[in-house]
Amino acid sequence: MKLIKKVSAGVLLTFGFLFLAIASVEILTYNQKPTPQEKQEAADTMIGGFVFGLPAVAYGGWLVWSLRKQHKNLLSDRLQSTFYRLIEENSGTISVLSFAKQAEVTGEEARQYLDAKAKEFNATFDVNPQGGVYYHFHM
Repeated sequence: MKLIKKVSAGVLLTFGFLFLAIASVEILTYNQKPTPQEKQEAADTMIGGFVFGLPAVAYGGWLVWSLRKQHKNLLSDRLQSTFYRLIEENSGTISVLSFAKQAEVTGEEARQYLDAKAKEFNATFDVNPQGGVYYHFHM
């Protein structure tokens, strides 16, 4: 389903921008049309470009936005489940490195997430002699 949404969004955005580009070219060249019939054809092309282009771009953009939102929610769920699993397995102690490795995120993302959770749950932290940070969540 995700692949279908990605392909659909790509197709809609491509064709939508194509129609809008055609309408834009007609707008720019409208005053250069010598006869009323050519001006009417240009006006029809502009209207058609906007009628087909704007909805396609809008719906394609909405699909991209919904895919990004879905990805963000999945990442949040994965981080949360990994966090609770590691806290339980390690009796409330967790390091940035172990969390980053298990959650498959960067060290900076792991540190930010753990800092937020530490504030939320009033956790403490220690720094070992090698410079590793360990968060202690009271269970």
